[in-house]
Amino acid sequence: MSGTARMELHLSLRDKLAMGLNGAKNKVNKAVGSMQSKLDGLRSSGAKALSALGGEIPELGSAMALLTNPIALGVAAIGAMGAAIGYATKKANAWWESMAQINVTAELSKKQLGKLSDKLLEIGSRNVAPLEEIPKAFNRIISAGLTVNQSMEALEPTLRAAKAGFTDIETVASAAISVMSSSGEKVNKVYDILFATVKSGNAEFKDIATYLPKIIPLAKNVGFALDETAGAYAALTTKLSAEQSSTALEGIMRSLSDTKVVGKFKKIGIDVFDIKTGKVKPILDIMKQLESKMRGLTDNQRMKKMASLGLDQSSSVGFGTMIQDIKGLQKAIDDSAGSQGALNKAYQDSLTPMESWKIIWNQIQVYILKFGELFLPIMSEAGNRVLVLVDYFKKLWAESVILRDVIAALGWVFELAFTIATTGLRMIWNALKNVVGIFSFFITKIWDGIKAVTGFSGGFTNLYLKVKPIFLWMKEILEQIGSIMYDIFTLNFMDAKDKIANFKFPNLDEITAKVMLDAKKPSDTDLVDEPNKTDGLPTATPSSPVDDSKVISGGGQAKNLTINIGSLVETVNTKSEEFNKMNPQELEKALKEILMRVIRSGELAF
Repeated sequence: MSGTARMELHLSLRDKLAMGLNGAKNKVNKAVGSMQSKLDGLRSSGAKALSALGGEIPELGSAMALLTNPIALGVAAIGAMGAAIGYATKKANAWWESMAQINVTAELSKKQLGKLSDKLLEIGSRNVAPLEEIPKAFNRIISAGLTVNQSMEALEPTLRAAKAGFTDIETVASAAISVMSSSGEKVNKVYDILFATVKSGNAEFKDIATYLPKIIPLAKNVGFALDETAGAYAALTTKLSAEQSSTALEGIMRSLSDTKVVGKFKKIGIDVFDIKTGKVKPILDIMKQLESKMRGLTDNQRMKKMASLGLDQSSSVGFGTMIQDIKGLQKAIDDSAGSQGALNKAYQDSLTPMESWKIIWNQIQVYILKFGELFLPIMSEAGNRVLVLVDYFKKLWAESVILRDVIAALGWVFELAFTIATTGLRMIWNALKNVVGIFSFFITKIWDGIKAVTGFSGGFTNLYLKVKPIFLWMKEILEQIGSIMYDIFTLNFMDAKDKIANFKFPNLDEITAKVMLDAKKPSDTDLVDEPNKTDGLPTATPSSPVDDSKVISGGGQAKNLTINIGSLVETVNTKSEEFNKMNPQELEKALKEILMRVIRSGELAF
């Protein structure tokens, strides 16, 4: 290949390579430009969306503005931190106020009370009861005479029983402590039996917690165990109300503790006590014996046999109701005897889907309290230092005559300055009102002078009626502003605030209408009849404007009437007060009436 051919080939390859590179570059630029355009559009759309959202939700708009302002964001963060510290410290202080109430009974050292606080927080963090209720529940339990350890053992079951029984902690704690004291059983067994009673019987936990503790001491005195007493009560509630069941079971316990009644039971073949041990037989055995003795009897025979036992009405109802369903009584007593775990099952069954959030919130509050406890010593130390400072100044005030004299002098100076200031402002306000009054008086006098010079108020009356409303409008505005300034300078900010809020410009149209209405009202003198007036218009003087010597008369000839204008003018008393009160229209009408009257007088002369 010749050199020329190789050169042409190189040039051709270079051109093709350049074209290819330029094409690739253009495609890349186009793709990048399209991507950049989409990103810009997305950013613009996002900005518009956030702006619109901020317009709909002002708080969100303020928050986004803070995000774009580092200084404002820092100030907001500091403010939020301060608010968080204040809230946490307040919650921690409220918690320790409750702990102080507990310690009145517990009498623990500071270290022991701290451990107790941690334990209560731990229990509260895993239960749905509000965290602030935990110390109150513990205080109720320990106030009943239990030790700290016994109260701690009873606390969590009490919280769960209140939840499972859908009643308040006070009712639950009172019932449990009463039953524990009278039966000698531990708290967990007490709650298990109580919830087994709810399951076997037909009464709410609140009713059982109210009535059953009243029966336990009587049953314990006879010798019945807690589980069989609770089972007997549950069996009665299937036939009677909770209150009637309580009355009936109390009657049974009184009867079985009466030796006379026990003797009558023995006469009909029922042994209440075991001969070998001397202990009372189980209540189920006693009821089975009684049921067998009544079986097969007529109603009349059953009534007579029950009467022979010497039972009162409540015990008769109780025995009669129980023997009607021996199987139900046996099942209720068995349920109470095997009640272990009844509380936990009832608690789990009572939880709703949202209960977990209550537990989460309690756990969050535990962390808040722990955070607030970090600042309690700081607040306590600051308070102590303030108290020391206050005590120092109290002592200084009591011992230093000079200090008391200086403070008294400062108080007198301040009082004097305040008096001078308020007096000066009052004088300024009065002066301002006087200026307004003088200004109004000055305008009025100018107008009176104009009327005196011109002799009537025709053209000037219109001018006056147009200008007067403007001055009245300005006067009302100045009075409002002056009143507000006076309140501000006299430190009467509440009245000043109300006056500013209620400030409004006077209605110029209403003022103008009032001025025009007042101008049209007749004066008092217009209402008095005068002998020289006709139809409310001034009359001519005795000298007539018609000159009789100038009258030409004769039959058939033209008749001429000559009116002396000079005499007509003289008849009009321009100094009359009534003329001065007339507006131009009224004055024009009056002059026309006078002129027509003169012409009619001339006509009558022929």
